[in-house]
Parts: sequence; C-alpha cells; structure tokens
Amino acid sequence: MDSFNSKVRTSPKVRKKRRGSSRHYLLFFLTLVFLAGAGFGVYTLLSRLPWLNLQSIQVSGNSCLEDSLLINIAKPLLGKNLLTISKSELEASLTRFARVREARVSLRPPHSLKISIVERKGSLYVKSAEGDLFPIDDSGLVLEQFGNVYAEDLPVVGIHLANKDLKPGRKLKNNALQRILKVHGKIRETAPGFLPQISEYYCVDNTVYIIDAKYGTRIIPGSDKLDKQLKRYQFVQDNGNIDRNSVVDLRYADQVVVRKGI
Repeated sequence: MDSFNSKVRTSPKVRKKRRGSSRHYLLFFLTLVFLAGAGFGVYTLLSRLPWLNLQSIQVSGNSCLEDSLLINIAKPLLGKNLLTISKSELEASLTRFARVREARVSLRPPHSLKISIVERKGSLYVKSAEGDLFPIDDSGLVLEQFGNVYAEDLPVVGIHLANKDLKPGRKLKNNALQRILKVHGKIRETAPGFLPQISEYYCVDNTVYIIDAKYGTRIIPGSDKLDKQLKRYQFVQDNGNIDRNSVVDLRYADQVVVRKGI
C-alpha cells in the first residue's frame, strides 16, 4: 500500500548546454573579414594595372551634339584606370547639356569607355528679337544650337524675346508659346504628315495661326478632329482656288471657312 501511496519522484530535466554556437558566429565573422580583405586586395591590385588604363572613348545615340564635344568632356580621364573612373560623375557632367535627356556610361575592359546619349529633340524654333533661331523641345525648354547650320527642320515661332532670354536649359513660360506647343503636339500626334507643310506659328488675341509653307495661306486650327479638318483643308486647297493671302478657319465642324486676308 505504501508503495502505491508513495510519490513517484522524477528526475529533473537536464538542460543540455549549447556548445559551439559562439564558434560558428566567430568563424562566420572571420570569413567575412577575410573575403572583404581579399576583395579589397584584388581591387587594389587591378586598379594599379596599366593595361586597364583608359585609351579610347566611344559615343553613340547623338545626332545634334558632335562626337568631339562629348569626347572632350571625358578626355581628362584618358590614361586613368577604368576601375577608378566614376561613371555617375561623368554622366552628371554630360547631362549639363540641355540637349542631353539621358547619358549612360559603360566601362569596357581592358581599355575602352562608351557613352550612350539620348537627346532631346527640337520641336520648334523660337525667333528672337535679334532674328536668331533657338530650338526648343515640346515642353518649351531651350536647347543648344551649335554653329550657324540648323540641323533640324522645324517651324518657327516669334515671341519677341531677346537672345539673352533664350539661354539653353531655360524653360520658357509664355502663354502664347504654350498654346502653340499644344497645337503643334496635337498635329504631331494626329496628323504627322502635315508637319512638313508648317513653316510658322503665331498667336493673335489667344488664337493660334499656322502658315502653310506650300501655299502661304494662314490656317486657324480647330480643337476637335484636327486631323480630319486638315485633310479637308488639304483637299479644298488642292482642288479649289484659295487666294494666297486668305485665312482658312477650321474651327467649324465639317466646314472649311475661307476668309479674305488683309
């Protein structure tokens, strides 16, 4: 009976000691230190090898910017080891040109560097008060113009700004110009075939006018179905007898209204 009433004593659980965990952490840390040191050593060795020195610079993607202009930006890097060249710094130097929308620099061992350019394209020429032409993009940003040869065939806009107000990199905030850019963008989107026929834009009393380079007539574009209106205008112009000084109003639905010009 005593044996049944007696309490069965169980031995307490023995906690096993974790052995070696701190050793694993230490080994992992030492491995990282070794790898970092080895990597730094290899980098230091390679960065001193003369056969990795920059010898040639290649340029691609540019049409308005001359190769020599872009190469001159990177020229001070010639003779430097490729591993010591900062691509981000060189890209920042290249994008100081308003013409450059994006610049990418890639290192090509053993001794070459390539510059890939994405240019901003001109949308219009702004004619200054002095009579000079300055290209702008579709947002009104003034772009660089190199030399006296105008590489882009663009319509002209006169907004009576001085040369000093048309510096590359400046975004023009002019209400008449913004209206013209909006119309030009709509034509480029819906009727791109008509773009070569536009020689000039101007704005009078918030109304945009287009000068037809082929016929010399002035066109007032509409806001809706502009592509169809321009096709209708072209048909009337090719088959009718519209006076050169006439004003053709396309703001009326399904009509081409011709007014006698002054």
